Amino acid sequence: MFSISEMRAGKAALELALFMRLLDDRDDISGYLKLADNWSFGQLIFEGKPDQVLRMRDVANKIIHAATLEWDLTDEENPVLVCISQKKEKWLRAEIEIVALAAFCGGLMS
Repeated sequence: MFSISEMRAGKAALELALFMRLLDDRDDISGYLKLADNWSFGQLIFEGKPDQVLRMRDVANKIIHAATLEWDLTDEENPVLVCISQKKEKWLRAEIEIVALAAFCGGLMS
């Protein structure tokens, strides 16, 4: 039962990422966010390099190109979608803050 929910959540995350990429390609939302708020969606983790802030375009790309998606719900106030890289030499994982992503999506709807 739990694996079905996890599969549905993964599919929904991938669909959302594709939608975000399409919107960004059409309307350059990531460019606007850099100018307006410099909004952060989490952290991009590398091996042997400093972490980087995840931007909107990064979120879509990391979900789309991840080998696996994992859900870290240990902190109820800050759930995280963890994207595990297919190519560890480029990046190890992306930790996407679900609350920030939901806030962004809410802003799109308003």
